[in-house]
Amino acid sequence: MTSPRAVSVHVDVPAVDRAFDYRVPEELAGRIRSGTIVRVDLAGRRVRGWVVALDPEPPPGVTLAPLRQVSGPGPDDDVQALCRWAAWRWAGRTATFLRLASPERRVTMSARREHRPPRSRGEEQVADLLERGAGVHLLEYPVDGDPLEVALAAAAFGQSIVVAPSAGTVTQVGTGLRRAGAFAARWPRDFAAAAAGATVVGGRGAVFAPAPALRSIVVIDEHDERLQNEASPTWHARELAIERARRAGVPCLLVSPVPSLEARRAAASGPVGDRAAFRAGWPTVRVVDRRDEDRGRSGLFAPDLVEQIRRTLDAGERVVCVLNRTGRARLLACRSCGGLLDCERCGATVRQEDSGELVCARCATRRPRVCRACGSTATANLRPGVSTVREQLEALVREPVCSLTGGERPGPSDPALDGTRVVVGTEAVLHRVDRAGLVAFLEFDAELLAPRYRAAEQALALVVAAGRLTGGRGRSPGSVLLQTRAPDHPVVRAAVRADPDELAGAEWERRVALADPPAATVAVVGREAAPEFMARLGLPAGVERVGPDERGRWVLRAEQGSLLLDALAAVERPPGRLRLWVDPARTG
Repeated sequence: MTSPRAVSVHVDVPAVDRAFDYRVPEELAGRIRSGTIVRVDLAGRRVRGWVVALDPEPPPGVTLAPLRQVSGPGPDDDVQALCRWAAWRWAGRTATFLRLASPERRVTMSARREHRPPRSRGEEQVADLLERGAGVHLLEYPVDGDPLEVALAAAAFGQSIVVAPSAGTVTQVGTGLRRAGAFAARWPRDFAAAAAGATVVGGRGAVFAPAPALRSIVVIDEHDERLQNEASPTWHARELAIERARRAGVPCLLVSPVPSLEARRAAASGPVGDRAAFRAGWPTVRVVDRRDEDRGRSGLFAPDLVEQIRRTLDAGERVVCVLNRTGRARLLACRSCGGLLDCERCGATVRQEDSGELVCARCATRRPRVCRACGSTATANLRPGVSTVREQLEALVREPVCSLTGGERPGPSDPALDGTRVVVGTEAVLHRVDRAGLVAFLEFDAELLAPRYRAAEQALALVVAAGRLTGGRGRSPGSVLLQTRAPDHPVVRAAVRADPDELAGAEWERRVALADPPAATVAVVGREAAPEFMARLGLPAGVERVGPDERGRWVLRAEQGSLLLDALAAVERPPGRLRLWVDPARTG
């Protein structure tokens, strides 16, 4: 190819989200390609950047400054275009995504090669879906399904990008592919191998990996909230996988035992899977109905739960108790009828303010402190923490109990290492313990009524995570126990009946009624520069605007998402701290 004389460089500077033109010195000309990572001078300092265009036409009379250094290869044209789309889709900066698509260190590229593993009989269903060609395909695989089988089928089809939400799954799949003889790369460590044609396995950032011979993209456990970036921009690996596959004209396979509404809407048809194997892999789910227990005064350990704990320990199995307290709104129960106090508009949990009013944590609807079911004003506050529950459990079982929360790192006291038989913690415990005879959700209603529009889907996902510790029906004595005052909730029914489809219909109707994603696109605007940003935004056509709330945040909604996204992209950002969360996990 002809060496460029000038290039456009998108600089890696947070406050400057644009490209500048630079001259290419003769000594660097042979090393410049689109995507090359370079160093340039900008405003008196040397910064990193990416070559995004070759031989641009500079303005008349302008003398271009030279490139200073070539660092190595970076994202190609296709990935650059994906990064620009992601910046628009989640109201972020292009440099943020170009950074995600770049190698961690300098790399030396190698010649392209390909080594596919042989297909096995157990992967025929996955192969059939991939052979249908471009489009989104949804595989409803068992709770105890092996993600390696899916990855092997994709690798046998040709170069694939396999995205998984946990480091453990990434390691398992990557090791299994290499043992099967596949040319496999782990992202972001193996940038050069990915660029040479290897099947890429990695976390959510793997969607940006180079893939010159891409034949498919696979997202394992697409329902898992870890596939979404929590900070701004709130990009989601599933949506990026769908968009990249569409641009490349290859199939995108979304794999999950509990497919999300977003996946169901994107797929060309309904979920495909072996229904018998799916039901066999689903955990045994037991429900403890707490509505008639002492009107909310009996604490977290119902008699049925205590009996189940003792039986499990007598059988030599581990007991895991889950209580998500951190980040949850206050949960109130009626002392007269035993029911939960929830919002009459959206069904989320409510909290009591100093004024005595009840306020919804999701939509901010207010009402007097009165039970909607029976009219009583007597309430019980259900908010014990993990530390208190650990002490109660130790007194109950008369042996040491370990507590775990998401902020703790594994160490000598980790139950996976020291053999503690009883563990209590937040949902993080489900990813730190490898086996249990009983997983009990002490306050499952806190999950059902959490102030997140995806609360119902995430609650069912927790049942799946618990089921992976206890084993499927008929294969293990283990079980998942749900303590609830809402036994008729669609999530509870779906969990007991091993039928995620039962939840999907009711959940979609609720999302449409409340204009929540994916029925609409939502953006939350916050931090110190938010008032100025909102003033510049104005009132775009087709965009609903609510706020500010007590935290100084605005919520924007649009049924036609492009109207909102175009409006956000058109606003020049004011100085100061600003956060834009587009379709975040929660809007409250």
